[in-house]
Amino acid sequence: MNLRLLQIADSALPISGYTHSWGLEAAIARGLVHDPESLENWTRRWLRTCLAPLEGVLAAGACRYAHEGASDEVAGLNRLAAASIIPPTIRRAGREMGDQLIALGTTWAWSAGGLARFLPAASAIGEGWHHPVAFGLLGALAGGAPEDVLTAYLHQAALGMIGAGVRAVPVGHTHGQQILAYLHDDVAALVKLHGKSDPAAAGAGCPFYEVLCDEQTRLYSRMYRS
Repeated sequence: MNLRLLQIADSALPISGYTHSWGLEAAIARGLVHDPESLENWTRRWLRTCLAPLEGVLAAGACRYAHEGASDEVAGLNRLAAASIIPPTIRRAGREMGDQLIALGTTWAWSAGGLARFLPAASAIGEGWHHPVAFGLLGALAGGAPEDVLTAYLHQAALGMIGAGVRAVPVGHTHGQQILAYLHDDVAALVKLHGKSDPAAAGAGCPFYEVLCDEQTRLYSRMYRS
């Protein structure tokens, strides 16, 4: 068992993930998500159409490049993330979480030395660290294979979305864990589909999701930043 990979996938990491709902709160306001079944459907579609084809591909690609020692290529994925993640709130949230994850990594004995080899290239680009890229890099330093790192990335993302639903719908914690269990096969299928994709092919196409992310910023009252 890779304990280091488990650490970077821990929802308790202080990188502000719990302050975001990734558009879910706007979906709740529209009545699209209102019970365990609709939360499960929302999370499944989000993984398939938005997260895995874009951020998931970037996370797996960053892991592969890091294993090859290709620091410029790893750093370049941050620029690709900035250009490809369309909703400003989601892009900003991912940047904040990535920067904080890298900052945490510089304090851990198992990752600090490895990160030092990759930080100068990213500083030269000046884009900062987006969460999927930071996750993929640290996953490689943890010794994880790209498919394992992508599995961990999608699992922690699904858990974060479900956690937001548990607090906002509300859905009970038992139902939340059931939803996560129902999504395991979906995560495995997405890893098989996207685990070896070229990062240049990363991209998601779900305009309605982007609309909801924009609506999130104008809700009369909200619990989450995005």
